Amino acid sequence: MARRPEVLPSQGCPVGDLLAFLGKPYVLDILRLFHEEPRPHRFLEIQQRLGLSPNTLTGRLKELVGSGFLVRTAYPEIPPRVDYSPTPKARALDTIFDALGDWAREHDLAQFHPAHAVAALARA
Repeated sequence: MARRPEVLPSQGCPVGDLLAFLGKPYVLDILRLFHEEPRPHRFLEIQQRLGLSPNTLTGRLKELVGSGFLVRTAYPEIPPRVDYSPTPKARALDTIFDALGDWAREHDLAQFHPAHAVAALARA
């Protein structure tokens, strides 16, 4: 049986492809960390900051490295040390993230958060 792709291609639309990739679980969380703190981060630091399981984080970091958003640097030390840094491709998203954040604050998308919906139903 053929394995179904995790995210379907968007029929050749580059914006759709980008949004599909960024929409994968935890990808935006990881990129946001590098957006807010554009420096090398070690695996355990990322894991602790985001509260992700090692397997989940490993998979997402491999995807982000493979797609050119992060670079993985392994140091020949004992014990081994590896860190991840944003590439220029990831840094190029900074203005987009800033603009989206400004737009979201201006248009108060907090009202659409699931917790707000539950509270509204409870009041009704």
